[in-house]
Amino acid sequence: MSNRRDNQFMWNPHNKATVLDCSFIVDSANGNGLGIRSLKNSGRIGSVFMHTSAPLAGSGNPNPAAGVIVVNLQDNYAHYLGGYSGFVSPLSGTPISSGMTVGNAYVIVSLGASTQAQWVTAGLNQYIKAAVGVSFIAAATSVAGGGAVEAPAAAGSNVDHIEVLGDSNLMNSNGPAISGGAAGGMQFILLCYKANVLTAPADNSAIGLNFYMNNASFGK
Repeated sequence: MSNRRDNQFMWNPHNKATVLDCSFIVDSANGNGLGIRSLKNSGRIGSVFMHTSAPLAGSGNPNPAAGVIVVNLQDNYAHYLGGYSGFVSPLSGTPISSGMTVGNAYVIVSLGASTQAQWVTAGLNQYIKAAVGVSFIAAATSVAGGGAVEAPAAAGSNVDHIEVLGDSNLMNSNGPAISGGAAGGMQFILLCYKANVLTAPADNSAIGLNFYMNNASFGK
């Protein structure tokens, strides 16, 4: 946690401005039928659906085309003011302990018996504790002690940006607010692009979405 004195609130001209966020891992073959897994959110995202090759009756997933994301909020809002997205690259799927390229980025996938000092020798920042999921820039060609790393997937997440489709301000639901369902609040349909072509993100990519909303009463 930061020990700096940060302002808790920011000034803005919008009445009842609200920020919603979520993150998830793209998993088109997951048996949950959602096309994703590991959804984490601020508590106001009802559901997220993507294309799946393993549809499941009752999941609520409309199974959109590859590259399309459907986000259902738990509540309705007066206005969508903006937002942004971010991506975390999937890994290569090939763990290695040697053969690293100095200067390239790697992610720890197994600590093995490697000590903190051995990870630092391999390139880990000396002030960061070695753990599965930690990334570093290789300073050596191997990791002593049996630890393993993976390089990022060659094509990364396979998308370069996400856009909102249509006017989300017109996509408020008349139904009751619910948790985890396919309806009940405002809906967003998002499109993933790579070089201006609708493209499915690579499986195991992590996607983060942020929605900046006006939560004032309608018409204000």
